[in-house]
Amino acid sequence: MADIRNHGDNNLLGSIGYAWRLLATGFSFMLFGIGGALLSVVLYTVSHLIPMSSDRKLAFIRGTISRTLSIYLLFLRLCGLLSYEIHGRKYIKPGGQLIIANHPSLLDVAFLISLIKQADCVVKASLWRTPLTRGPVSTAKYIRNDSKQLIQDCVQSLHQGNSLVVFPEGTRTQPGEPLKFHRGVANVALMAEKDITPITINCEPATLLKNQKWYQIPRRPPHYTIRILPDIAIGPHLAMAAMQSQKARRLNRDLMDFFTARTTGQND
Repeated sequence: MADIRNHGDNNLLGSIGYAWRLLATGFSFMLFGIGGALLSVVLYTVSHLIPMSSDRKLAFIRGTISRTLSIYLLFLRLCGLLSYEIHGRKYIKPGGQLIIANHPSLLDVAFLISLIKQADCVVKASLWRTPLTRGPVSTAKYIRNDSKQLIQDCVQSLHQGNSLVVFPEGTRTQPGEPLKFHRGVANVALMAEKDITPITINCEPATLLKNQKWYQIPRRPPHYTIRILPDIAIGPHLAMAAMQSQKARRLNRDLMDFFTARTTGQND
């Protein structure tokens, strides 16, 4: 009888916990929207009304976005909506770094921009059409993924000393499907002659997937494991006696193999 009662108590506590997380998730999305609107006002004021050099304005804007996302992720953690661990912070440099990551969840961008205080970032063009995100992404001068000169914009950003964040998949990964990178990031690395800093993101259980509704939360809070790894040298690819397109294909294939091994438990 005691075992039956304990089992019932556990089910009840689990149901209460799930209901709390569902309500808190809805509130967190609402808070994100309100925060995005307020942040847009602040960043617009800084960008257009405060006398300051353009470089200082951009640094302030990107730093503010980074700190805001750090606070937001801490809020989600304190609410019990998720947990996370971050390894390898020592591999983050002050600037001029080409950073790529896999993309299992909606929150990946928030994690990376919170880690990299002055990040430039390739982001979806749809964010410029969404009122709550248009202000921050436009004032931060992030790079639209539908730019006609996307690769050139990325190379220029790196040459200007920015740390550039790119998700080579271009969209969120579907669980169980193999990683498929676009060759753009390989071309950027070769043209800019920049080594690549890889960041792997694992989320268990999977959540906030592509085409998943906000209320479709897992039965237990997801745990994110973020690993910043040593640079991948592109010198051997630059030295290859081959055309640029062949070098890019080879580098892209190597990057997919690298991330596949480290996001499926098949580490070297």
